[in-house]
Amino acid sequence: MILSAIIALSQLIDTYIRWLAFRDRLQPEQNNKLWCEYVLWAIASIFFYDFLFGMVGINAASYKSVVMPGWLPYFLISLNYSRLIHQIFILGMEIIMSLIQHTLSMILVLENFAGKSISELIILEAVSYLLLFLIFIPLSRKYFMNLLSSGEIFELRPIGLYLAIFPLVIVSGHLIRLADGVLIHSWEERLSRIYLPLLFLFFYRYILDSTKKYLEKRWLKRNKTRLEEQLKTLIKYNDIMEENYQQITVMRHDLRHNYSIILSLLEDNDAEAALKHIKRQKKLLELENK
Repeated sequence: MILSAIIALSQLIDTYIRWLAFRDRLQPEQNNKLWCEYVLWAIASIFFYDFLFGMVGINAASYKSVVMPGWLPYFLISLNYSRLIHQIFILGMEIIMSLIQHTLSMILVLENFAGKSISELIILEAVSYLLLFLIFIPLSRKYFMNLLSSGEIFELRPIGLYLAIFPLVIVSGHLIRLADGVLIHSWEERLSRIYLPLLFLFFYRYILDSTKKYLEKRWLKRNKTRLEEQLKTLIKYNDIMEENYQQITVMRHDLRHNYSIILSLLEDNDAEAALKHIKRQKKLLELENK
């Protein structure tokens, strides 16, 4: 039961790290509901793991069969609250960090407790993993809280999909080699699980940041082109308005002049001349409208 509780707690902590990446995209009530589901599964998993260990015993195969697919229920729960492509990317990055921490914890255990039995080494490794998490939590929080700062990149097709699944592709080779009944692997394999994923974490984050900057520059260029087109349209519109204003000014001047003539003729009691002038202006307007 102790080992089952440690594993369940470790998986819940791993889930917490993944949750940091998309927590700001959820409403407070969604986060509360999500964590209720996480905790309920964590409690249920303790009894499930304990049942499994009671059936087959504590050995490398049973331990790996519990630890390696342990992310899946939490991943499925998260899909109800976040986009699949984001969850795939977050999961891949977290598995890389988890792989590094599990490898470091096993190295520490073997260096200090090499004479212990397999079941004791497994329990010590699980405890060491938990302790290493507490040590690395400031770094993990800082890294994952900004993990989706370039989240819009994943909406691009097909490059967004490639970027999202790339971490899982990189780590899949190590996971396949780990899916056996062996607890202790060679030093070469253990070291490769540390330095290769670690280098990938930093360089991949740099790739994402560079891609984000490139997309921002492309967006700014498009926005600049759009603004230039809008400015040309506004200048053209302003020219039309200026031309219309000049025409209106001329029309107002002509109207004032015609009104003055009609008023002068009416004051001289020459209604017939005023009427002839009005008819002449009407014909001119009709000709202009044709």
